[in-house]
Amino acid sequence: MNILKLLTHGNALAEIFLEGHNPHALRKLDTADVDELRQKMHSNETLQAYVIGRIVGAGRGVWAVTDRAVLLRRAPLQGVERIELKQLESFEAERGRYGHSVRLKAPGRLSSLFGVDRDLARSFHDALKVRGLPSEFEDKPARSAYWQDASPAGWAQDCLRDAQLRLHPNSIVG
Repeated sequence: MNILKLLTHGNALAEIFLEGHNPHALRKLDTADVDELRQKMHSNETLQAYVIGRIVGAGRGVWAVTDRAVLLRRAPLQGVERIELKQLESFEAERGRYGHSVRLKAPGRLSSLFGVDRDLARSFHDALKVRGLPSEFEDKPARSAYWQDASPAGWAQDCLRDAQLRLHPNSIVG
């Protein structure tokens, strides 16, 4: 690991690997995330859910599901990959060592994030399940009781509403 990355992200990485919790998983989308996602969304598309996690060997990742597509962003790199919902084969979320791990399968690819917040992963799962896509969600709480109570009730929904408003002010869902 690059020493500069260790100094810059050392506390977060220590929390992820030693305590099994990603401190950046349950939060509102950064402005850079919103700007990148907005470029790949159509004008009448609405955000249904998103997750923030870590990509093995690549750093921070953000996935968003709209009413038509899934958008995958690798934060260290510029740009967002768009996969239409009809192309998706499956989604699964299971509790892992560092929070929930999520996997998305499409023809010719398997994408994954680890250290994802359980509530945001559930919203992502629900958004895909409603559209008839094969989706599995392992509903197990965090291993540490401390992290089960770390965020206030409803915070995941507040984060989602904020992202919906920032991406498309006239299309708030639910």
